[in-house]
Amino acid sequence: MLKEKKRALILFVIALVLCFAGSLGASLVQTGGGSINVQNYNNKPLAQVAETIAVNNIAGNKNITATFTSSTTEKMTYKVLVPKNATPENPAPAVVMMHGGLSNKDTTAPIYIELARRGFVVIAFDAMGHGKTDKGVDALTHNTMGMEAMVELAMSMPCVDETQVGVTGHSWGNNGSAAVINVINLGEENPKIKAWLCAQGTLGIYDLQPGAIDGVTFGLSVGKYDEIDATYVGSYTFTSSPIATGWIQEVYPAFDAAEVPTGIWFDAGGAHEVAEGTKFEGIGGRVLYPPANTHPGALFSKTGTATNVNFFYGAFGVPGGAAYIPSEHQIWGWFTAFLAVGLAGWFVLALAIFDLLLFTPMFKRLRGNQEALIISDQKGLPSFRNLKESVPLICMFIFLTVFSYLTMVPCTAAGSKLIPSSNFFPNAAHTSGALGYWSFVTALVSLLAIYIVSQIKMVLNRKDKSYHWKNPLDPAKLSADKLVQSALMAFTVFCAIHLVLWCIDAAFNVDFVIATIDFTTFRPVKIFVMLRYLLLCAPFYIVNAILNANTRFKDLPEWASTAIVCVGNVLGLGLLLFREYSALFATGSLLTGEACSTFTVVWSMLVPLTLSPIIARYTYKRTGNVWVGALLNSFIFIMMQVGTGQYMIEGIDITMFGL
Repeated sequence: MLKEKKRALILFVIALVLCFAGSLGASLVQTGGGSINVQNYNNKPLAQVAETIAVNNIAGNKNITATFTSSTTEKMTYKVLVPKNATPENPAPAVVMMHGGLSNKDTTAPIYIELARRGFVVIAFDAMGHGKTDKGVDALTHNTMGMEAMVELAMSMPCVDETQVGVTGHSWGNNGSAAVINVINLGEENPKIKAWLCAQGTLGIYDLQPGAIDGVTFGLSVGKYDEIDATYVGSYTFTSSPIATGWIQEVYPAFDAAEVPTGIWFDAGGAHEVAEGTKFEGIGGRVLYPPANTHPGALFSKTGTATNVNFFYGAFGVPGGAAYIPSEHQIWGWFTAFLAVGLAGWFVLALAIFDLLLFTPMFKRLRGNQEALIISDQKGLPSFRNLKESVPLICMFIFLTVFSYLTMVPCTAAGSKLIPSSNFFPNAAHTSGALGYWSFVTALVSLLAIYIVSQIKMVLNRKDKSYHWKNPLDPAKLSADKLVQSALMAFTVFCAIHLVLWCIDAAFNVDFVIATIDFTTFRPVKIFVMLRYLLLCAPFYIVNAILNANTRFKDLPEWASTAIVCVGNVLGLGLLLFREYSALFATGSLLTGEACSTFTVVWSMLVPLTLSPIIARYTYKRTGNVWVGALLNSFIFIMMQVGTGQYMIEGIDITMFGL
């Protein structure tokens, strides 16, 4: 017992070191080793943003008007990066950036890191209804998703040249960018936004009002393999499309080429080659980029990041006091690597805390008798070499793989209709509702498959007198009080590891956000939203844990048994993604274009589906039941979705009971 407790303590210390060391490393990259001041502003009411603008006006002798509606209840969360070259005596250009849907400010980290280290002041924010920004912010900022407040805040900062402010967005963030350009550039209170890079997810350009973009340096980045743009604007051949040529002709009517040259700037005077790091001196210049990446790749690729750097260098030049850094020289990969180390430590920390809690008076009853478990394993575990045991199991995994492959698209399509956004389920129906429905259906089918396979094995072994049929649901059998204890244990671990996230956010100004993998702090009220989505998603993790417990063999090591379930969980979706993206890369079109937004989200599911069997196996080996692991997986991975999920439908707000 003492040896096991000591082992748990050592694991806890190692996990904590990894968690904080990774966060510290990411912070050092983000701050450029201390040369960039980075601050997170969490849950700031719009009234405080307006007050900050007023204070900044006095400090910088400016007259920026807060045109948004002040509020003491509607709150925003944002991050400000100020490089050392940006001072009141030497104000720098600023870039305000907005993430895409189902995301938050930190998904734009590679871009704001690279812009800030090149001397630009950057503000990245959680848009309305995402992360920790309230949905009501949208209406109070003239339907700009909160971007109006952030642009005016940037203009007011003493270290910013208010006449040199640009905006950029990814996907839905382009709609926010277009909206704020309409509001500010057609208004009379403040300086105009001078540059916009519409960075993949280009439908936002159709939201522009006449005159709003006049004189604005305008970049358009259309990813060649962007799932959204491939479906709606034909990104594979976009440079020769009427949309692209017409876009150039708006500023240079004489343009008559069949294809728009990329990386070349255009204005009323024609085409101009601009060396990177040199400011384009024309008025209303336009430049087209075709990075060879996917929709999520606009944020987590060297090409997507380089596009942002190249454009804002062209729009504003090298900021005064900063050195020119070529766009291909990028360090954000180190940032991501450190975050990966911290995130790995974070998951190990969850298991270490679980181990330590088993030694506490409150949860010690959950601890399985290790000797009894070993004896049970030796007597009751089947042999993988016994084909009557292994073949039915393999057939079941093949069936479930095919089921996932065939049903993801139709189930998510049906789920978005059957489970619409509501006060009870406030997240976007086409993601949370759709994926929740698929998870629920998959859980039911998997449970049925487990039962059928158990019956098949019983029939196959009926002549073997030494064979004892075991109910596959035995690992889920638990008394009511222990079930409550298991739920409390899982929730305690969940709260503990998220407390660590809060500490990391406060100390290092980073979150564990890597591409579409998203583990961040959240508003406490979202716990109640998570509990409601448990109704849809928890059955999957419970059944998966039962399946996990039934794939153990006496002649297979634990890691191999766990790997079988991990592969089984992701293989169907992996094959689906391979099919769709092979077609996209070869032809420029997804085979199922109507599900383009679904495919961009499915990538993030691969992480929960891979990690959940590992967590379930670890906890099962120490308790002899599946519930702690199943519920811990449910809490962690449902909050991953709910914590940053969008709730954009008018009249829907986050409430405790969903009423």
